[in-house]
Amino acid sequence: MSRPVYLVRHGQSQWNLARLTQGQTPHPRLTDLGRRQAAAAARTIASDVSRLGLRVERVVTSDLTRAVETADVVAACFGVTLTCDVRLREQHLGALQGRRYEETWAVAGATDWSDPTQPVYGGESPMDVYHRMRAVLDGLDRSAVTVLVSHGDAIRAALAHLDGVTPDQTQWLDVPNGAVARVGDDVTWLGQ
Repeated sequence: MSRPVYLVRHGQSQWNLARLTQGQTPHPRLTDLGRRQAAAAARTIASDVSRLGLRVERVVTSDLTRAVETADVVAACFGVTLTCDVRLREQHLGALQGRRYEETWAVAGATDWSDPTQPVYGGESPMDVYHRMRAVLDGLDRSAVTVLVSHGDAIRAALAHLDGVTPDQTQWLDVPNGAVARVGDDVTWLGQ
């Protein structure tokens, strides 16, 4: 029987709060709000798996600090050991990393994004992230309930794959800090 997979975006980080573009910057930690969001995500998943008569058996996370700190909270809730998978990292945004949001958006607004294979300012292309996330999802053992803790752009790429389209063929989707999506026969956003 195919078990659900839960996609969780990390809680608010210090750089989210400071409005700095993170990408694959490794060190931003969670804020107090981010830790509360991680705990809320864990409770949301616990309620859902209980309702389904299941239990979480695996928590896999990006190795970036903000995701690991979120996954620690989730894994503790279920008494499981977490594992890291670098494929769950956020999109590498090259020279945009560390810039204020407003500066990043100004640069992004002046950029032609029609080619999803174009690397972002020396980082990764949207298709690079898509291929990473597709490999993670397609390689999962679906006989166990798994929680994947990742990042906004990476989750959007995963959802594009699940919809059978590429990143350039899908609408922008806001994935708030601490958001939880259950992937089964379809994708259901929980607790929103």
